Amino acid sequence: MNTRQLTPSESANLARLNSAGCKSVLLFITQTVLDKSIFDATEPMRKLFKDSTFHDFALQQQGKEHKVIQRAVVLLDEALIATKISLYRPITKHGDPRFCIYEFKRLAAPGDVCAIMIQHGCVHIMNLSRSKLDDLLRSKIQTPTIQFFSQLKLGGNAVSNRLLGLLKEIAARGPLKAVCTGDTAIGRTIESALGIPMNSSRNPDFHGIELKSGRSKLLGRQNRAGLFACVPDWKLSSAKGSREILEWFGYRRGADFQLYCEVSCSRANSQGLQLKMNDAEGWLKEICVRPEVQDVCIWRLDELHERLTAKHNETFWLSAKSLRVGAGESFELKSVTHTTEPDPVQFDRLLSDGTITLDHIIKRQPSGGAKERGPQFKIERHRLNELFLGEFQKYSLVE
Repeated sequence: MNTRQLTPSESANLARLNSAGCKSVLLFITQTVLDKSIFDATEPMRKLFKDSTFHDFALQQQGKEHKVIQRAVVLLDEALIATKISLYRPITKHGDPRFCIYEFKRLAAPGDVCAIMIQHGCVHIMNLSRSKLDDLLRSKIQTPTIQFFSQLKLGGNAVSNRLLGLLKEIAARGPLKAVCTGDTAIGRTIESALGIPMNSSRNPDFHGIELKSGRSKLLGRQNRAGLFACVPDWKLSSAKGSREILEWFGYRRGADFQLYCEVSCSRANSQGLQLKMNDAEGWLKEICVRPEVQDVCIWRLDELHERLTAKHNETFWLSAKSLRVGAGESFELKSVTHTTEPDPVQFDRLLSDGTITLDHIIKRQPSGGAKERGPQFKIERHRLNELFLGEFQKYSLVE
């Protein structure tokens, strides 16, 4: 998958598409693509077309005589431009699905990122690199494109309003004394204040809404948000458990033998571990770049998508200020960000560009076994708005 991290303006434009409920697949434009005017229909693109009942490449025969031409719309800041898209499977190269957007050279340049979405049964294209969509929506200047997105906005519900009210009431009482210590203290303290018992359930915390908490003072790479935990498919993996991964890559820290590390698609870590994704075949692998070990473990992407969707169909991301009171810690609730409906296509893209990573937190037990809290999939907080559809709303919990 050709990808890179989005620039701040591209990310803001994508967030606007997401907030309007637009599922999209991104095209990262290269000179080769522009020269040939042909795109490979990647697995995410094929799925987008099929799920929206726009086009199913699996039912299309090979050859030019079976080419399908459909109308398309280019979303410029000042206008909606009609064009066409052709979809076909060539005789050569196993008939790998392809598509062509007419007049595309006029719409993009090498290095640009374009979003493809389906609305009202029609392909819509927006160049995220060139658009000023975010600025226009904030300025409330009315253009045909702005009116188009304004009509797609989504609303909230009674449960989220109730939870928001409870959090404001709790914040008004003043700082909350931590009920435990460590990284999980903030989450457990807020859940305790809401009357939610401590549990290890994979289900959302509050009547279908997941609660995620973070200290607002955290900076840089430490300021990542946990999405969910998911063990590999051990039947498909070379390693058959966390203990084996610990034996291969662990290290001694004081009296403990452990493996605490972050693993990313973008680069190998100090243990030589790296993620590798193949969306066409539907798997995410953890590999080692050192010659003595190659494949380590594997996850099925459909299982990761199911876990993401089940956990974060609706989520409150809470920010709190950490206060030191004597030897203890207290938390002052500051704000909440409300998200709905994660997009699996964006999840895969964010995995590929290193925005979503996983953490191993494995330690050898006195019995000789190994205990792992995870592996935990996490995302950089400032890019949460690229992952979720629906209105991305932030509320202050203090007056």
